[in-house]
Amino acid sequence: MSRQGLLLGLAAVFAGIAAVTAISSLVFATPVPLAVAAPTAGTAYVFWYQGTGRLQRRVRRRPFDARAGPRGAFGAAAAFGGRRTGPDAQRERYRRPPSSKRGPTPSEAASVLGVEVGAGEREVKRAYRRRVKEVHPDRGGDERQFKRVAAAYERLTE
Repeated sequence: MSRQGLLLGLAAVFAGIAAVTAISSLVFATPVPLAVAAPTAGTAYVFWYQGTGRLQRRVRRRPFDARAGPRGAFGAAAAFGGRRTGPDAQRERYRRPPSSKRGPTPSEAASVLGVEVGAGEREVKRAYRRRVKEVHPDRGGDERQFKRVAAAYERLTE
């Protein structure tokens, strides 16, 4: 039996139990079975919601950010200066195409890697690997230099 079928079956069982207890509440004119029927019906709804895949689609569409708290509650946008935070903002930041104005020019990038301006991709890759071994922070190099080498490689391989 599939997981979806199991969840829908459980939803049907809990819905049946909720219906029977609600009807018994009416028949015996007492609110006690109704107090049992309400949470049972809620449980049936949750199982149905998960079994149909609607819960998963909703969760994927709108991720939760624990740092931001409830969205829109008590001026949350004002608390963060009107800027977006969390995973949505990070994805948006990385989706932007790289600006050609940022980073080194092709001639500066070539001089950082120690190759000629019209060098081929293989030669640029070899020079990049050689320079990274020299300036990588894990090998005692400077982090700023490492970032310059990485930016130069990105510029020459665009």
